[in-house]
Amino acid sequence: MFGFWLSRLTLPLLASWSPKPLSDAEEYPSLCLHSKTLERLAECLEEFIVPRGFYDRVSYNAAQPDTSQRAAWSNIISSLLHVDGNCSSIQVPASLKGLYDVVTFTENTGASFCVFFELTADCHAYRKGWGAMIVPARREAVSRDVHISAPHPGFDVGTPAQAAYIFKATGSKSFLMAGRTRTAFLNPSPCISTASLSGYYETDPAHNNVPFIQDFSYYLLIVLQGEPFFDASLAIYDWQQRRGCPSSTPNISVSGTRNLKLTFSQGRSSTSKAWYIDSNDRPVKRLRGHLQLAFPLWNVSLPPDSSCALTATRNVVGRYINGVDEHSVCHTDADPSDVSGEFIHVEQDDTSRGAKSYKLWAAAVRRTFGTICAEGMSVDPDTGLCAYSRPRGPAGDPIFDNVMFPGLSRGIRAQWLLWIPLLNPL
Repeated sequence: MFGFWLSRLTLPLLASWSPKPLSDAEEYPSLCLHSKTLERLAECLEEFIVPRGFYDRVSYNAAQPDTSQRAAWSNIISSLLHVDGNCSSIQVPASLKGLYDVVTFTENTGASFCVFFELTADCHAYRKGWGAMIVPARREAVSRDVHISAPHPGFDVGTPAQAAYIFKATGSKSFLMAGRTRTAFLNPSPCISTASLSGYYETDPAHNNVPFIQDFSYYLLIVLQGEPFFDASLAIYDWQQRRGCPSSTPNISVSGTRNLKLTFSQGRSSTSKAWYIDSNDRPVKRLRGHLQLAFPLWNVSLPPDSSCALTATRNVVGRYINGVDEHSVCHTDADPSDVSGEFIHVEQDDTSRGAKSYKLWAAAVRRTFGTICAEGMSVDPDTGLCAYSRPRGPAGDPIFDNVMFPGLSRGIRAQWLLWIPLLNPL
C-alpha cells in the first residue's frame, strides 16, 4: 500500500520540480518590468536575445523589419530622445503593434525610465530581435548628453547590465542594447570581412551595414541599413547633431575582451597614434585618466601604448560618427583628421564589467563629461548629478573621492584633479 501511494505522489512532485529556478522573465519579456533595478531589467531582457546559430537564411529574412517597420523603429528611437514626463505620449504605429511597445519602468529607487522593447518571444528568444532603447522619463533626470550602447549582449557577457548601470548613475541621455547575439546568424558579414576564423557575422551590428538581396527579398532594406541596431545608432547621432551637441558628449560602446582598452575607432598607424598623443584635450584621454585613478591596478590603455588589435577601426557606427558616409562605412576607414571624438569604444575583461566595478566606472564617467542641467538645476556635489539644490562648493563625487583621496578636503581634491590632464600622455 505504501509503495502504491509513493509512486502516485512521486511523479507529480518530480514533474513540478526543476533543478534550475525559473527565470524572473519566465517566457514573456514584459515580465522583465517587475525587475527592481534598471541593471536587472537589462539582464532580464538579455535573457531573450536571439542566441548563437539560431537563424538560417529563411528565418533571418523573416525576422528583419519591412520598410514601414524600419521607418517606425527609427522614428520611435528619435521620439524617445524628446520625452519629458510622459512615456505614453509616444504612439506605437500599426506596423509595430503587438511587436514592440513603449512603457514606463520605475525602479526601487523611484527613478523612472521609458523603455522601448520587444513584446514577442518564442522558446525564450525574441521573434524579431531588433533591440531595446531606454531613456530617462523626465528631462530633469538627464545630467549628461552621453549615449551608451551594448552592441554584443550574450557574447560580451555582463555588458548590458554594466551599461545600464553607468547610464542611470551618470544621468546619461540614452541606453541602447542589441536584441541578437553577434553570432545569431553564422553567415559571414557581407559588410566587414576578416581573415580571422572567428570573423564577423551578419547579425553583428558593429560590423554589418550592407544591403543584400536574396530571391528578391530585401531582408536588409536595399535603400537603408543592415541591422536595426545600426539604424537606431544613426537616429541617436542625428538627434545629437540637430541639437548641436559638442564633441565632448560622445556615444560610448561597451564590449568585452582582455584588459581594458579605450579607442575612438582609430587604429595604430602613425597618423592615428598622433591623434591620441597630441596636446589637444580629448574626452578619451580624460576618461582614461579617471579610470587609471579609479582602478590603479588595471591596465587602462589607448592604441599607442597597447598591442591589442581591437581598436574598433571596422566598427560601422564608429566610422559613421567619425565622418564616413553611411553608404560607405563597409569599405572606408575614418580619416583621423575628421575625427572629433564623439565615439568611444571600450574593450574590457570580465573583472572590468563585474558588478563590483560599476560604481567606480560611473564615477569616472561623471568626472569625464560635463553636465547639461535643466533650467533651475545645478550639480549636486554628493551625487555628481543635476538636482534642484544649490551646490555646496566644488562639485565632487563621494564614491570616487573616498577611494582616491581619503582624508583630503574637497578644495584640495579639486585642486589636485587639475593635474589629471597632464597625466594623459603618460
